[in-house]
Amino acid sequence: MTPSQTTPCFIAAQKQPIAEDADEVKELRSNGKWAAGIVLASYIYGEYTVARQLPKDPRQNGWWLMSSPLPTMFFCFVYIFAVTYLGPNLMKNRKPFTGLRSVMMLYNAIQVVYSAWLFYEGGMGGWFGTYKFICETCDFSNNPQAIRMMHCGFWYYFSKFVDFIDTVFFILHKKYEHISLLHVSHHALMPISMWYGIRYQPGGHSTLMGFLNAFVHTVMYAYYLLAAMGPRVRPFLWWKKYLTTLQMVQFTVVFFHAAILVYIDCAVPKILVTWVGGVAVMFFVLFADFYIKAYRKGLKKGAAKSKGLEIGTSAGTSNGIGTKGLPNGSCDEAGSKLANGFGDGSSLKFRAQT
Repeated sequence: MTPSQTTPCFIAAQKQPIAEDADEVKELRSNGKWAAGIVLASYIYGEYTVARQLPKDPRQNGWWLMSSPLPTMFFCFVYIFAVTYLGPNLMKNRKPFTGLRSVMMLYNAIQVVYSAWLFYEGGMGGWFGTYKFICETCDFSNNPQAIRMMHCGFWYYFSKFVDFIDTVFFILHKKYEHISLLHVSHHALMPISMWYGIRYQPGGHSTLMGFLNAFVHTVMYAYYLLAAMGPRVRPFLWWKKYLTTLQMVQFTVVFFHAAILVYIDCAVPKILVTWVGGVAVMFFVLFADFYIKAYRKGLKKGAAKSKGLEIGTSAGTSNGIGTKGLPNGSCDEAGSKLANGFGDGSSLKFRAQT
């Protein structure tokens, strides 16, 4: 192959990502502003509704981070700033990090165990049979089961800070396209909204969302763990879109579970379950939008890209290394994107067919 033949490929590999990064960073900033607005709106809602109408759980007085929602909101804003401005700015003139596979596998394995433990504790705290699905008030006594659910709720709230690490991997791999409005708003909103739930109602009806979410996260991080294992496992990861469906089913169940209290007489504070139902609707819409873009419109884009692959066009990478061991940006790669910095896995089916 002559130098003249390789020049266009070199230009495409070097210049094109720079233009894409500029657009992606611009979108990141926009996503960050929206996420910050959502967090602030949640704090205002919590302070002017939940905090004014309900008493705090006295059993949590003196607990770490439970004296005020301000530290939690501060961490949420720090997260938004770090992943939409600081991180991309620090990575601007750096190549994507490589060699993080073992770190990511360890992180995802820990998340699987952590989420499974939360699901078990939530079940033993009431949802494995003691709780009623229709109307379950919060037990503020020192009953061992009530205490167990309260502790489970706190550690579920704490897990939302651990989830921030997901985005760090995207930053280190410069996979900014995966730090969507859904991703940033979901990660930033959960801690502040969970704070009000745990501080004022650490048990009963409103804990179903955390219980179901712990199960979903167990499955989700199991997928991420398998994805991080490399190309040999990828043919078995065809079920990515069903994981997104599971997320939407979760929020549908949570919404109707909250809406039940509109039609029945129950002592569960409606102001709190209304918030839970509203959050469920918002995330259902965002996940449905992601599903349509990734798995409906993505099929058409995949068909168009298949022709480009035949002449050596790149279609994404895994941890900065192409499927043939070439550096990120090489013209001879046709890798697929996976989770935690490997991408979202939406192109797996397409790659298997090519």
